[in-house]
Amino acid sequence: MEYAFTSVDGQDGLLLSGRCTYDDAPRFNAMLTEWDFTAKPVVPLDLRFVTFIDSAAIGMLFILANRCRDAGGHIVVSGAPGHIVKALRRAALDPYIEFR
Repeated sequence: MEYAFTSVDGQDGLLLSGRCTYDDAPRFNAMLTEWDFTAKPVVPLDLRFVTFIDSAAIGMLFILANRCRDAGGHIVVSGAPGHIVKALRRAALDPYIEFR
């Protein structure tokens, strides 16, 4: 997985790309420490370039969703391919994520 802080729909957001797997936990944790949840509790998350997501990476998104929720926000997912949306919905992330 690669990540970048970028503009998503005119807001500061995150762009993820590639395969999102268990091996990405260190990068994911680095991303969490760099994001200011107090100033930006809503996290626009662009997943258009994600090709695969495993259960560990879905768990990482639960962690992100909890951090957003604790700050009074949520995740806004955009551009996710159909198979990624299906995986996130099967994991019951719908209450924590707004899909666009």
